Amino acid sequence: MINYKQTINLCFAIALTVFICSCGGNSKKVAAEIEAEAFEEAENQLIEEIDKVVHDMPPPSEVPYLLQATGSDFNADLINDLNNVTKYENSTDKAAMNLGAYATDIGYLSAYDQVQDALKYMETCQKLADQIGIASAFELELMERFEKNLGNRDSLANLINYAMDVAEEKLEATDRLQTIALVLSGSYIEGLYLSVMVIDTYPEDLLPEASRNLILEPLVKIIIDQKEPLNDVVRLLKDLKSDDTIAEVVAEFDILRVLYQEDLAEIDKKIAEGDPNFMLNRDMLVDIISEVKRIRTEMVK
Repeated sequence: MINYKQTINLCFAIALTVFICSCGGNSKKVAAEIEAEAFEEAENQLIEEIDKVVHDMPPPSEVPYLLQATGSDFNADLINDLNNVTKYENSTDKAAMNLGAYATDIGYLSAYDQVQDALKYMETCQKLADQIGIASAFELELMERFEKNLGNRDSLANLINYAMDVAEEKLEATDRLQTIALVLSGSYIEGLYLSVMVIDTYPEDLLPEASRNLILEPLVKIIIDQKEPLNDVVRLLKDLKSDDTIAEVVAEFDILRVLYQEDLAEIDKKIAEGDPNFMLNRDMLVDIISEVKRIRTEMVK
């Protein structure tokens, strides 16, 4: 994988060498042309990397629909409160991350047929998209289609996934690559947060431990399966030109990534050994659950 910062440094080295070695009045022009070409190549490679991550990342509706398929109950307290949107009015970065979060919340609401609330969240996404300069991703026609399909949750899921695809394309077209990464990061964390909270809020006295673990096992697997998308997002963030927000997100996601590696090492070993008595349970992910909750709290506040 091409590292964006290293590529830029190489560009400067090439340009400097040409400047020193060339003679005549055209040396500066030649150096500038080489430098410009190298920058363009580096940017194209980064766009290709973003396209790959976007393609490999679960769309906003995927994790919520997996949760619903496990039989877990709907919990309105888990999603990001609409009243929080006023906190993001003065920060494009916050608006981008929480656009991703609200999109995933729409997937959660749609999966559980909470259609009127899903429509309200679509309207909020429209406001955030307008704030970061991509209002056309939630154009009037799309909003009307969403409202007309409130009785079809699969259509609602497809529409929010489509809207986010359009948003990412428009950001890419204007070279706002950092903003794309923040939208993806917000969507990823919200999906992971919904997953861990379904487990974390499951009543401990409702069933015997063995029965509870049996019910929670598919939910634990959903969390485990988010390891590779996390690695993809971290690699993408590290390839971007860093600023304070990107650096902060990288630092927090790096902590989560290390916890995944440490907590899953024994799990991967057990699965590889084919232990017939091995069962996934919540206790294996205590540190991951705690870190996801912390990151998500920082994101929405």
